[in-house]
Amino acid sequence: MSTAATTSAPNTSSIFVYRISILAMTVALGYLAKAFKRSKGASKKSTGGSSPVKEDARDRVEGLAQEIEGLQQRLRAMEGELAEARETKRVLEEAVTQREGQARELIAEKTRVETEHRDTLDLLATKTADLADAHARLRAEDRLTDQAVLVLVQALNTEIKETAAFLADSFEFEEKKDGGGVVVAADSEEMVEVYERATEILGHQLVDILRVSDHHHDPAVVRLAFQSGMIEYARWMSASWFFEDPEDEQLLADIYQRVRSAQDQVAAGRWRALTHAHVQELINGEPELGDYFVDAFVNVLLTAGFKSSSAALHALVSQRFADRISALVRLALGLNKAVGSEVTACELKTLSAAPGVTFDAETMIDIVDGVAQPGEAVLCTCELGLSRSDKVDGAWTRTILLKPKVVLPSGLEELLAQGESTPTKTKA
Repeated sequence: MSTAATTSAPNTSSIFVYRISILAMTVALGYLAKAFKRSKGASKKSTGGSSPVKEDARDRVEGLAQEIEGLQQRLRAMEGELAEARETKRVLEEAVTQREGQARELIAEKTRVETEHRDTLDLLATKTADLADAHARLRAEDRLTDQAVLVLVQALNTEIKETAAFLADSFEFEEKKDGGGVVVAADSEEMVEVYERATEILGHQLVDILRVSDHHHDPAVVRLAFQSGMIEYARWMSASWFFEDPEDEQLLADIYQRVRSAQDQVAAGRWRALTHAHVQELINGEPELGDYFVDAFVNVLLTAGFKSSSAALHALVSQRFADRISALVRLALGLNKAVGSEVTACELKTLSAAPGVTFDAETMIDIVDGVAQPGEAVLCTCELGLSRSDKVDGAWTRTILLKPKVVLPSGLEELLAQGESTPTKTKA
């Protein structure tokens, strides 16, 4: 708008001045022409003819008349251009006015969009912070996957097998049969208690085999008994809430079952994780979990016929195999923390088959991979398994991620002959 106005203003002024000049010249020439005519008439009357001077004046007047005509034509052309310039100016002014209105609308729209953008950024920042907090809580609650826990179970199984072999190869046993082939029986009160404690963890059948077998040349049954005893204690440690009072343990387990039944998986898992973590903080000092493994080793050795007192053997095993026992406890506690407080999206549980239960191919594996007899009972478990439970639409479903490996009476002889119950012997 400003450029068009600036351009048209000088043109209008110039044309106005030019028109005034032409008008003045026209008036002057008209006046001269009239004067010339009067003088010409008077001259004719006086002389009756024309002179060269008069002819020259007449030519000059005619030339000026033609020049005036040309100027008038230019004036008309410039007036047309002026009209076009005025129309162009009007159109441009309307366009500028329209553009200014559009510019004001755009500025208002820009202001509105910028305000919405700032509000969106603020909301995005808030939601991002909330999402980060949610992810942090999820990572804090579910730091492990079921596959990571499965690796922990397999590592514990490996440590148990190696420890069983190491311990069995570290003790020498006397022959149990005398020259007449009679088994030497130990009927002292201390040994009766030993047999009872061994039976609680190993079962009657394995204890009987351990008592009557001769381990002087091959401690394979001792290795199997060590392995079975460690499996049971490790399974208990991995699932325990408190490690101390059995009544408190049962109370927490009962409460959790009610929570699992009433709540969804997320709520139940968070309750378990928080309760598990806080309850274990109430334990006074470090739990002496290694003593459980020591007791199992001592009871197996004495039941197998190793000649020593319970107290002396307890001190010997505690001192000599402290590193092995610490490794077992560390792995068992790591597994306890994993399934107790580090996984909430599902329910993970270590599995073993109690001595005497009926073999079930759907939930366990015969380590010999033989054909189980109908209704055959499990002799012992030699490797832990792992299950996963999920609550879907109010109902719990269970998946076996790793079946526990068990020994059946029908496959014991073959197992011992193959030497597959434990890894290669390790000398102390």
